[in-house]
Amino acid sequence: MENSKIFTEEPEQELWRSLLQFSYKANIDRYFQERQIPINATDGETDTLANCIAGALLQADEYYKASKNVSLQVEPVLLYYGTTNLLYAMSVLLNGSVPQVSNHGMHIDTDGGETFIADTKIKFDHYSDGGIHVFARDLGFQLNLCEYSPWQLGDFLDSIAEISVDFERCYQAKKSNVLLLDVVKTPDGMVEKIYPPEDSILQTLNHIEGFNTSYLNPQAARDRFGNEYIVLHHKMNGKEIHQTAYSGQPYLQVAHERGGKLITVTRELNMYVSLFTLGSLCRYHPDIWNPFVTQDSTGEKLLIEKLLYYSRRMIPNIVLNRIMGKQITFVSDKYMPEDRIHLVGEHEVKEIVRNEVQLQMKKELAQTVIRIKRG
Repeated sequence: MENSKIFTEEPEQELWRSLLQFSYKANIDRYFQERQIPINATDGETDTLANCIAGALLQADEYYKASKNVSLQVEPVLLYYGTTNLLYAMSVLLNGSVPQVSNHGMHIDTDGGETFIADTKIKFDHYSDGGIHVFARDLGFQLNLCEYSPWQLGDFLDSIAEISVDFERCYQAKKSNVLLLDVVKTPDGMVEKIYPPEDSILQTLNHIEGFNTSYLNPQAARDRFGNEYIVLHHKMNGKEIHQTAYSGQPYLQVAHERGGKLITVTRELNMYVSLFTLGSLCRYHPDIWNPFVTQDSTGEKLLIEKLLYYSRRMIPNIVLNRIMGKQITFVSDKYMPEDRIHLVGEHEVKEIVRNEVQLQMKKELAQTVIRIKRG
């Protein structure tokens, strides 16, 4: 996906300005025309599409703004509905038609015996017209989550890189499905390092989709402090499968295994399902949510607050990327002339010297031939 940087001193505001350009019909029409997206509507119905997109985005903006000025008692509800509106507008723009959504496509199940909020059970249903499934297909996730159960909120929290450290600190009996990578430059090229969190790290690596086709066999090593780590070398034509957290930290996502099948839920869907679950708890189960908000002593509340913060900042950017078909980053660094100086390595220096010597030898040989002919 193409990368694009937009300069701004107000990243979040500029992000929403970029999204809200599609609250104007002229911009919507231009978008469809430039991308040659066929419109599944008659001439008289194109206004309906524009109203669906504009209305959804304007409502999303209101929900997101409101979420910043309320307490944890209702914040998840506002972010969930704001995100639903964002995904709805995205779906219309990508497909040129109004999505057929009849319900959430998921619901929660509580029995009162949960130790943590993360133990809340989630059941998926209505694969054909449930909102989560319709939006998931637009985001490129085709698996039917209804067929793979059971699920808990923790199964989605454990795969969000931005809260992975907090996840393992809070839920000591659970492990994160995120392996953070340290990227190191070596004379042989770039390598990736993992400090193994457990003895079964090699088994964990086998639960990363595409790992064996992307990397050579992992190698064990120790740093100067005696800490063991795993070194990963890419195969010559191996596909890049690592992802990048909001901080810029690269990571590998470990899949969940259900019925012998590896399932890797995308970051935006992990966040969306989490928002739904938290929103359902605070809206329909105040008997569970209020004690959690006011009396939590486990530290889980801090994790949830961090999740909401990153969701509010990241999901709109992900949606904008999907709409525009490129990776858009909002930066505060001002324009600088491109640095044309190329720093070369030792092997490149040797190659340059060798080529220069050969060129000089050819010139000297040519001059010798000319002198012989003249003599």
